[in-house]
Amino acid sequence: MGQGKKKKKEDLSSIHGEKCWPLVDKRSPCEEACPIHMDIPSYVMALAQGRIPEALDIVRRTNPFPSICGRVCHHPCEEACTRALIDRPVAIEWLKREIARYEQRNGGRPPRIKKRREEKVAVIGSGPAGLTAAYDLALKGYRVSVFEALPVAGGMMAAAIPDFNLPSSVVRFEVDYIRHLGVEIKTNTSLGRDFTLEDLQDQGYRAILLATGAWKSPDLPIPGTELRGFVQALPFLREVKLGEKRFLKGKTVIIGGGNVAVDAARTAVRLGAEKVILACLESRPEMPAFPWEIQKADDEGVTILPSLAPQKILPGKGGKVKGVVFARVAALTKDAEGRLSWKLAEGETTLEADWVIAAIGQIPDPPSIPGLAVTERGTVQTDPETLATPVSGIFAAGDAVRYPGTIVEAIAAGHRAAKSINHFLKGKPLVSKSEKKGREVFRLDEKTEIPAFLVRKERWDMPALSPKDAVRSFEETELGYTPWQAREEAKRCLNCRMCGQCIFDKGQLCFETSLRLL
Repeated sequence: MGQGKKKKKEDLSSIHGEKCWPLVDKRSPCEEACPIHMDIPSYVMALAQGRIPEALDIVRRTNPFPSICGRVCHHPCEEACTRALIDRPVAIEWLKREIARYEQRNGGRPPRIKKRREEKVAVIGSGPAGLTAAYDLALKGYRVSVFEALPVAGGMMAAAIPDFNLPSSVVRFEVDYIRHLGVEIKTNTSLGRDFTLEDLQDQGYRAILLATGAWKSPDLPIPGTELRGFVQALPFLREVKLGEKRFLKGKTVIIGGGNVAVDAARTAVRLGAEKVILACLESRPEMPAFPWEIQKADDEGVTILPSLAPQKILPGKGGKVKGVVFARVAALTKDAEGRLSWKLAEGETTLEADWVIAAIGQIPDPPSIPGLAVTERGTVQTDPETLATPVSGIFAAGDAVRYPGTIVEAIAAGHRAAKSINHFLKGKPLVSKSEKKGREVFRLDEKTEIPAFLVRKERWDMPALSPKDAVRSFEETELGYTPWQAREEAKRCLNCRMCGQCIFDKGQLCFETSLRLL
């Protein structure tokens, strides 16, 4: 039996007891939905039983950023949770946060690398994709150096996501964890300005990963963007995140409907804007921002005006912004690549504004490298499975390859890139047939009846600051579960990949499971 499979069996045995007769090792729906296929049932069950060090060990096998993903993951696992058929999904994201908090409180350190290899790997970009690859390769003993153009490591986690969602201290902890593995991280070091790929190759780097993200802001194609008071959202958020907070006197209009737009709007509220309006092309249900983020913006006083297309920014005295003219969107369509097109209705609306912040997306700005192919969307062209570029020894991952992406999707790409680089350096095929095999997924048939003994157990809400208190500072708004709340929430898990056969096929519960669920 392979080491991974043996360890999985040990987890299952320790959590469910040696006498669990089915011992069905299927993949749960939550595990399948997770882009990195975290062993969610095992770490949730370990938490439910108070074995937090074990839960942490399980989490870190696939996720180098548990504290971060416990706060800002888009949690597709919860959308797939079987518990939702009874009441509400298990709060998987928030449970991960509690597990990670145990690590922070106890000064968690990574394992010691037993054997160091001679091969050197360069990673350009320190976002979630680049740092994940560095994490994986360091654990395998490679000598990894990460090159970051910004003064801080962490990509958008460190330099864009506001502190009220993701505190800088949390990002620093996760980055330092990777540093303690022996990964060298060089900040203020930019490809093209400070070094070239040829320089890296001359220094003995056998493989290079491009993980430069999508930091370029597309131009807003309307008149008036040269006026004072017009800013792009990403540079605005970066300045605030890195400590350069400005006072936004007057009215602020945000143009865009995604998560960056919502972050900019909530940031503007905290910077003293008299009124903050978010105007977007999409109807409210079509807004690409996460629903829970939109709700927070609502709660904090942001006015959301959907189905509006900006036409021009109006000039005021001294070349300053005065307002924005919008047209009503009558119809909106999206193509397979996610590009929007729209038809306008008659009539225009003018919104007064002292500041206009454009948040209409972000695009990659890949380096110009001989032999490196770039797609029509500006992304680096790679093999979709191996993430290898046409240039031998050069790989690419994250938003530089596929955007817009989420943090956990970038982590998944980092894992794939690290696996390919490891195979490349060992002279192996980049993808083996065995790696393509997946475990059977536990699925409920539409006709499956929910046993009457599965009683409702309400999900624990996240303790949080009131909106009135939240907007007074950049302090984190969500406060986290207490250890007791986290354990009680974990007990709501049906552990359907293991217990589903008994619960749904046999209509029965073992004694241990009944103590947890009933």
